[in-house]
Amino acid sequence: MTLHVDDGIAVVTLDRPSSFNAIDLELARALLAAATAIAGDGGVRAVLLRGAGRSFCAGGDVKAMQAHAHDLPGFIGQVIDAFHGAVLALARLPVPVLAAVQGAAAGGGFSLAMAADLVIAARSARFVVAYPQLGASTDGGLSWQLQQRLGAPRALALLTLQGALTAQAAADAHLVHAVVDDELLPSDARRQVQAWAALPPQALRELKGLLRAPGLDGLAQQLAREKAAFLRCAATPDFAARVAAFAARGASTFAARGASTFAARGAAT
Repeated sequence: MTLHVDDGIAVVTLDRPSSFNAIDLELARALLAAATAIAGDGGVRAVLLRGAGRSFCAGGDVKAMQAHAHDLPGFIGQVIDAFHGAVLALARLPVPVLAAVQGAAAGGGFSLAMAADLVIAARSARFVVAYPQLGASTDGGLSWQLQQRLGAPRALALLTLQGALTAQAAADAHLVHAVVDDELLPSDARRQVQAWAALPPQALRELKGLLRAPGLDGLAQQLAREKAAFLRCAATPDFAARVAAFAARGASTFAARGASTFAARGAAT
């Protein structure tokens, strides 16, 4: 993961393209460190969160999970602590965060995109739930974000029945701010964060704070609930078997193939 700050804009890049930017312990900790550094930099006025390569983020690194099969709950607990710390730190930033999403935003990648204040998606983007296929519940605040934005019935349908959204379907559901052609994503995302950075900094911070403050306690509480629920799932034989099966097919299989499969299912429901 890289962090670059220039002219009031912090660019955070998930940089594991060979694994579709899957979240392992190192990446989760680096993301938390980046959010903490941005919070301490009074010169930052806006944040751009993006993924290197073909996908934004494929979610949890299943190969890393399988490597810790002897203590899945223990290892996953460490990853969730760092990941949830990063999600909460991003939400608490006094400046706005834009996620630029291409390819798969699956599982924790979906959660991370929803942690931003706004999302711009390339037409190739697919927002994939992924958790039930792994025998797990949500993490990264996705259950909270979807309940807040869609209401409980629609959120439950997406999490358990629909499986995924195309970029346009996510925009229609008001989860995504704008959909652009893939080749325009970098420039359009940059233009948005530059527009934020050009605003009076105190006014921008006050507006973000007023809009975010009512939900921060609820998000923090839900992150704790999500961790407990995920670890209960991680302790089951079904979860261990599914992790092994996914790992055997390759860490990038879900991001590369599953996104289009579930997106097709989602478009039909």
